[in-house]
Amino acid sequence: MWTAFVAVACVAAWAVATYAARDGGEPPRARAEASPRGIEAGPAHAATAPVPRGPGPSARAAATSAPAPAASIEALEMELATSDADGRDLVLARMLPDMVVHDPQAIARFAERETDPKLRELLMRQLAQLWAATDGDAALAWSQSLPDAAERDAAVTDIALTTAATDPARAVAMRERYGSSDAPDTTLEVLAQLWAAQDFDAALAWTNAQPSGLQREGLLQRLAFERAQAGSPADAALLANEMLEDGGLKADAIATIAQQWSLRDRDAASAWVAQLPDALRERAAAEINGATEH
Repeated sequence: MWTAFVAVACVAAWAVATYAARDGGEPPRARAEASPRGIEAGPAHAATAPVPRGPGPSARAAATSAPAPAASIEALEMELATSDADGRDLVLARMLPDMVVHDPQAIARFAERETDPKLRELLMRQLAQLWAATDGDAALAWSQSLPDAAERDAAVTDIALTTAATDPARAVAMRERYGSSDAPDTTLEVLAQLWAAQDFDAALAWTNAQPSGLQREGLLQRLAFERAQAGSPADAALLANEMLEDGGLKADAIATIAQQWSLRDRDAASAWVAQLPDALRERAAAEINGATEH
């Protein structure tokens, strides 16, 4: 159970950076008061009655480290009812982590009953992130039970992004199977870039196996960006120049790579740009000059 609390704390911290209005806290802890009962001795054996003792070290440690019971749904409803729109974020960030650890299904039912659109979205998103941190399979199963397609896709997005923090390959597979059918899927591209940061060769092999089209082009562009950011602009340039087919995406990728490369080695970046076709060279050169000016 304590492992689950640690995982939830990590997601709460991540949500602070993502939504800029979250106020996660450390879960409250209960202190169990020792209430040992002595043996009531009568006059005949009062002198031999055993002396009651307090709890031993192990019992005291368990009492002080056990997490307190999660707040009730009723308490959450009361807090939300007395908070303004801005304060709801803080209420959910403070109360939901413990509640999701103890009973995610109850929070799911509560979120699905909510009729206020903004509050419903907040509940759904935070539930998806927190639940994915402790039980990704259960969170994913819940997401697929949602009748609304937009809510279902949003939940899969949040679950996959949370999963990507520890297992980006699994997150890509999750999004590929359960995500939006719209192409290109920008969430899938983001997840592939996160995967490339951890295992570039595996992410590239998976990308190359995708059918030709805008989705594959977007994936290749993301991998080229990752290669450049990781300090290998020459490899990124090769990838963008030789594998990208869409003219607009190739121009965007090459311009970005040229700009990042020039920050590390302006001469090498300029030499590479000089041999580019005219349609690509002018914009890439402008990016190099802009990077130098800043």
